[in-house]
Amino acid sequence: MYFYEVMLHDCYTKLHEIMPTFKIYISKDQKRKDDKYPVSIRVTQDRKHSYLKTDFYVVSQQLNKNFEIKDKTLLKLLLEKIEDCEDIIVRGLGNDMSNYSAKDIVEFIKKKQNEVSCIDFIAFAKKHVAKLFEAGREKRAKHIQTTINALVDFSGQELNIVKVTSKFLEKFEEFLRSERTIVRVNQFGREVTTKRKPLTDTGIHDYMADIRAVFNEAIDFYNDDELGDPVIKHYPFRKFEVVKPNPPKKRNIYLENIRKIMNLENGLRRKELARDVFMLSFFLVGMNTVDMFNVPYSSRKNGRITYQRSKTKNRREDNAEISIKIEPEAERLIKKYADPDKVRLFSFYKLYSDSSTFNGAVNKGFKRVLQEVNQSVEREIKETVSKQEKEELTKFLIPEDTRAYSVRHSWATIARNMLNISKDDIDLCLNHVHEAHKMADVYIDKDFTRIDQANRRMLDLLFQTGD
Repeated sequence: MYFYEVMLHDCYTKLHEIMPTFKIYISKDQKRKDDKYPVSIRVTQDRKHSYLKTDFYVVSQQLNKNFEIKDKTLLKLLLEKIEDCEDIIVRGLGNDMSNYSAKDIVEFIKKKQNEVSCIDFIAFAKKHVAKLFEAGREKRAKHIQTTINALVDFSGQELNIVKVTSKFLEKFEEFLRSERTIVRVNQFGREVTTKRKPLTDTGIHDYMADIRAVFNEAIDFYNDDELGDPVIKHYPFRKFEVVKPNPPKKRNIYLENIRKIMNLENGLRRKELARDVFMLSFFLVGMNTVDMFNVPYSSRKNGRITYQRSKTKNRREDNAEISIKIEPEAERLIKKYADPDKVRLFSFYKLYSDSSTFNGAVNKGFKRVLQEVNQSVEREIKETVSKQEKEELTKFLIPEDTRAYSVRHSWATIARNMLNISKDDIDLCLNHVHEAHKMADVYIDKDFTRIDQANRRMLDLLFQTGD
């Protein structure tokens, strides 16, 4: 250990001997019309000088009688810049720096600084989003696109990556927490101005997590760890702490309300669609709208629907494949929305341009569904005399912000609390991976009949009367 330390000391000593010297330089003869002096860094090698311009300017009040900077904040920034310059030449030139003149060293530093200054974070983020779309990760791509749109609202169409600092992120967070006016182009090519409410801690967490993910991608793309000469040297998330999200709300709907949803009469097309999609998802053990929209006709075989869950298929070795038995309750709705061309299992793709638009239509209709269910609950409360019964019934009022996706939460909650189905089986039914069982899953084949049994029990309970 001692020998190793001596070797390191000798190495640093040799580098120090051949290192050029750096000094903050301000010329009295370069006073501008606005009474400011430009600040440069003077590089000296073999008693010859060359000058590296900075973005800093000073006025007389920031200088002492020897024409040296007395502003401590500015002095700290300039010393940090000198450290960066030293780091650049040590990493880039090493022992060869003795063969370079002061002018060559300045040009080398400029070249390296230009490499990072040419990285447009917004442009890189857009390319990353395009790659996600190409990889079929549509939901993830759209989420990051929304974040980048907000970043453009805040900083403009171009953003040098060196400006993405911890202080920049703090100001961006302040922007997101404020009510803001945004302009977007709609599907008809027209600009639409809307107001956005301040984001909650959960929203801030999601946006900042997206920025961090893109920044990490940029580091992986531009930096070469093997060469040890990173282009992007700063990492804002060392100082900037991403806020923790709010605890997730319980989004399950009680069994009694699911029965009410199932028995709603036909009406507005969008409400009917939302009711049917919600129930179809419930009958198919939580199949989501993205998969309903995309699932091919060939997925139906031998009375089952076998498909790969879009959300996680690219992140799992088993491609997130699941197989659901088609129960008679589901068959009616499958026939109602069947694709006559037998390209996909459902005809939703003929009605909506993409899965996101389809999901939006379902959720808009679901608001109307919730209104009718809540009106029904309110009538029951009004007709009830007992105060205790009134209070008990209020729990059946469904929050207005509940979405159709809550069907998965509802199925899981009912399965556990009313049918005593094990958590492991619920994970299997919802096509989740249990981290603690990953190794065992390598050796155990999936038994989809366990899903069939659990779902049949669930449907029998749903259609049971007088429970």
